[in-house]
Amino acid sequence: MRKHMKFFSLLLVLIFVFTACSGKKTAPPAKTDPATSTSKDNASNNKNEDENKPKEKVKLKYLYPLASEYLQVVDDLNGSIVIQKLSEMMNIDFEFIHLTTGQETEQFNLMIASNDLPDMITHDFGVPAYPGGGDKAIADDNYLRLNELVESHAPHFKKLLDNDAELRKTIITDEGNIWGLPMIDKVAQDSFVGPVVRQDWMDELNLKTPVTIDDWYHILTELKNKKNVQIPFIMGSQGLPQNDAFIGAYGVNSSFFQVNNKVKFGPIENGYREYLTEMNKWYNEGLIDKDFPTGNQDAAYMTTGKAATLTGGFWIFEPWEAASEDPNMKLRGVPYPSLKEGEKAHFRQNNLRMRGFHTAITTACKNPERAMEFMDYFYSDEGFVLANYGIEGETFEIVDGKYKFTETVTKNAEGVPMQIAFVKYVYNHGAFLRDWHREDEVFADFALDACDIWENSADADYMMPPLTLTVEEGAEYANIMSDINTYANEMRLKFIMGAESLDKFDDYVKQIESMNIQRAIELQQIALDRYNQK
Repeated sequence: MRKHMKFFSLLLVLIFVFTACSGKKTAPPAKTDPATSTSKDNASNNKNEDENKPKEKVKLKYLYPLASEYLQVVDDLNGSIVIQKLSEMMNIDFEFIHLTTGQETEQFNLMIASNDLPDMITHDFGVPAYPGGGDKAIADDNYLRLNELVESHAPHFKKLLDNDAELRKTIITDEGNIWGLPMIDKVAQDSFVGPVVRQDWMDELNLKTPVTIDDWYHILTELKNKKNVQIPFIMGSQGLPQNDAFIGAYGVNSSFFQVNNKVKFGPIENGYREYLTEMNKWYNEGLIDKDFPTGNQDAAYMTTGKAATLTGGFWIFEPWEAASEDPNMKLRGVPYPSLKEGEKAHFRQNNLRMRGFHTAITTACKNPERAMEFMDYFYSDEGFVLANYGIEGETFEIVDGKYKFTETVTKNAEGVPMQIAFVKYVYNHGAFLRDWHREDEVFADFALDACDIWENSADADYMMPPLTLTVEEGAEYANIMSDINTYANEMRLKFIMGAESLDKFDDYVKQIESMNIQRAIELQQIALDRYNQK
């Protein structure tokens, strides 16, 4: 089954959720006799009656990310029909706080420093990560440790953790904490970034879809010589196409990776030398922009016909085609290349079910149980439908067994793109179980097809899982890698552009070794071993 992806404007920033609750011990079962049986039944009935009583109204102050483009649809998240429905159903009033664009970090840090905390915080774009991470937030007594609350008040979220060991690893920290409830994909997304070509030019020159590095060299040469393309391939400003495309064909990346759980550092491996050698050849033959380090002109180059290929996201296809000076422009996704046909690279843009964007409950929250119940609802079957599609008959209908948005969303009264209208009609950020299939109708089939191609043409077998270092490890690691990264980045550009001969690659490796790279590898190995033992 083809899988599709999340709208591109969702940028990656962290979200936390905090909640705490003291665990209650249950009394041992009493012996049953006719006299006690009746009293137990009455107690049970009384308990059920208590549970069915309307809960007391509470107010939750909630720091929530709201991008400026959403303000043309709602003033704050109370304008969301999802929040309106849950507010009524759960008897919760929300006071939403949204940080000022451009001042998010300063405002958030001031909030922490002044101990002026809301009840809940969702960390996404527009709400910075807590300095030092979630464990530090708990240690600072600003965020609640949520493990106990999950056990007692989040049965749906707990079920997800119990049924997916890998998901559990990515959510519970090395310290054993759940410090936030994240956005979780019902099924992990396909890769949504990869190699892209001007298919109209490929067809014009009768060029076959490239699948190997040699294939790419051939098509770029043909595009330069026969189509007179100024920049056959747009190289990333750091000498790296996005998401380890191309370099991954050589069995390495530009950072840390693992093979059979043994950590390696890509820039000192022989495959890295081979990648640099090929890119130096492309540079010398004019197949990539001579000024690629200045970068950031991808759209201009592609839409004016100066460039023919690049690595990019599926979301660029339709907008760039519409903006192109050439009405015949067709952008299409092609496979991540390998060295040999039939092989797969072991690096690509990769998505885990756990997307991050955690929501936390702070120590200022007087009703953490209610906050947790609110979040947990979004992981239930009913909450899944409400969060992803809204209200049946109003925002969606079921057609041929599939959810389909009504014109209330697709042709919304606000007159904004569907993705922007989502802020009013569905749930976009925070703690919930997401179905990215809801955006199928937003994008053209050929853009979605690209995602299938990228997903299936490479795998993520050599990529590192999300690791965490202890505070001490992190400080030591940062001290080592700061200088190494600077040096490796500088030398990569010099090798590609010919300012430094690749004959000096061994000297370059020796220099990195002298900068204590083996200790950094050891620290990553310790973190990987810890992750695997969770």
